[in-house]
Amino acid sequence: MINFKLKKIDDILPVGQEPNLAISWFWLTEGDLWLKFGDQTIYEYSTEAINHWENKPTPYNDYPIVRFIEDFIELFDKIRETIPKEFYSLTKDLKKFKSDSKKWLDIYDSDEDEYSEFYFEEYDKLISWTYQRTFNSAHLIGGPHLSFFRNNNKVRIIWETEHILENGISLWTAEDGSFEMDYSEFIDKIKVFGQSFFAAMDKQVELAVAKEWGNIKIDKQKLVEEHKERKEEFFSTLVLLEQEPTDKTDWTEIEQLFNRMRNEIK
Repeated sequence: MINFKLKKIDDILPVGQEPNLAISWFWLTEGDLWLKFGDQTIYEYSTEAINHWENKPTPYNDYPIVRFIEDFIELFDKIRETIPKEFYSLTKDLKKFKSDSKKWLDIYDSDEDEYSEFYFEEYDKLISWTYQRTFNSAHLIGGPHLSFFRNNNKVRIIWETEHILENGISLWTAEDGSFEMDYSEFIDKIKVFGQSFFAAMDKQVELAVAKEWGNIKIDKQKLVEEHKERKEEFFSTLVLLEQEPTDKTDWTEIEQLFNRMRNEIK
């Protein structure tokens, strides 16, 4: 499900400008990342995009992989909460729900204020359950939006990947879509990724500590400590997916807003 390949340590470029070049744990995670759901590959650039960027060495998102991990685990607390069947059904066509919600907002939209009281008290509360389970890969040009919705032992993953560059080229190979799987399998796949990633980073850190970096600044003791902290943080956060949520959504209020919205946009 989650695939990666770390860069060789000698191919990782330091950040900053001479004479202040540096390497940190963050940049040691640089590598390729791609997600597989069914026959769709997320974070895979189209052939046209690769040809456009003539020096693009791989077809995948090449960036520090920890950036993805940080975004992903931020959602774990909400992902673990099972959502009502009615709202889970809406995720089959999330675009329609968002479009209908926007129509409702437009009814009450006022030019006097950028954000009206209605925006915060009704509209935002109605859609909050969607964006609380979504991250947008904002560090990438045309970064995919990924959403995760659980209902009991099912989870639906939704991606919005369609992005056209200014020259008319489609950026990603994947079209907007979704994939449903067992929630237990979903957790297992994340565990496998975490074990593989941090095993690979064990070796990466070991190599970084042994390497002579010359004028490139590196705090090797801090590197080892941060690696230990990052690993512990990932696996302790992963445990959340198997626990009951502590901050539960007020689905009664959202359902009332949803019913009101449906009546008013008829």
